[in-house]
Amino acid sequence: MTAIIAWLTGSTVGRYVASGLLIAAVVAVAVWRIFAAGKNAEAAKQIQQSLENLRTRVKTDDEISRLSPDQRRERLRGWVSDGKQ
Repeated sequence: MTAIIAWLTGSTVGRYVASGLLIAAVVAVAVWRIFAAGKNAEAAKQIQQSLENLRTRVKTDDEISRLSPDQRRERLRGWVSDGKQ
């Protein structure tokens, strides 16, 4: 292990190799951070959409619960087909 480190620091080629590896590591970390940020943004967007769907569902359920049985039945007729076309 020390021989490798000595070669990397002691020779011109070794310094170029070490510099190249360092640059590759920096680029890899930058790409990984960008990927992670995009993944987190997408997860946040999905959570936001789920919450919006839940708000809509609660609002709809509340509206339906305030209706009389006859009004519910009439509203349901608009969603159910009787098979005649």
